[in-house]
Amino acid sequence: MNYHIGNMLIYQEFVPGNDCPLCRIRNILEKRLAEQYLNESVMEDFQRRMVNEKGFCLHHTQMLLARPNKLSLALQHITRLTALKSKLEITAEPKTAAKMAEIFCHSGETCVICDGVEVNMIRYYKTVAEMFLAEKNFKQTLQETDGFCLEHFGCLLKYASFAGRRKKDYIYTLTSLEKKSMEKLLTDLNRFAAKHDYRNADMPWEGAEKALEKSVIKLHGDQAK
Repeated sequence: MNYHIGNMLIYQEFVPGNDCPLCRIRNILEKRLAEQYLNESVMEDFQRRMVNEKGFCLHHTQMLLARPNKLSLALQHITRLTALKSKLEITAEPKTAAKMAEIFCHSGETCVICDGVEVNMIRYYKTVAEMFLAEKNFKQTLQETDGFCLEHFGCLLKYASFAGRRKKDYIYTLTSLEKKSMEKLLTDLNRFAAKHDYRNADMPWEGAEKALEKSVIKLHGDQAK
């Protein structure tokens, strides 16, 4: 195994028992970026300009707010609100109001952390494919996972070309793994539903008691808090 900074998280999280290894990697990246924007990035001009321009989405604002460094978040909000205030005009003109409506209706949707996470996740989608091509034992590592949430499964397929000459084998491995994962989840969901019938009170759970939570992760991913 060729460990380096680009694949350490993949080897760390691509192990049996993880619902979606890429959700776990994304959560690690989110937490790192959250700490960054509450610490060194507060004083960096470029990062402050990016916060002024895009701010944080509600999910990442709540993540930042849950951390102890409230002063840093307040400073970020001061600059973001000041930037937005500069775009607010007192006017009676419908055209001017329409332009402002477009700005402010979407002002909570842009996010520097979302952008940073997405850039890094694309790198990981490509790296997984490249590891399948270059590292002999990585196919087995991939097959030993429990599959992926549907979003990350789709993204792995999207960047499958980075597996080069092994692209077809990579796609087959991914799709076989995900099909097996979904079939297991559906079996567990059916058992979960059956257990709510009093006639099946003595039926063993066999792990199906967590099926509903796992189905939420499969459908929507597992976002960090």
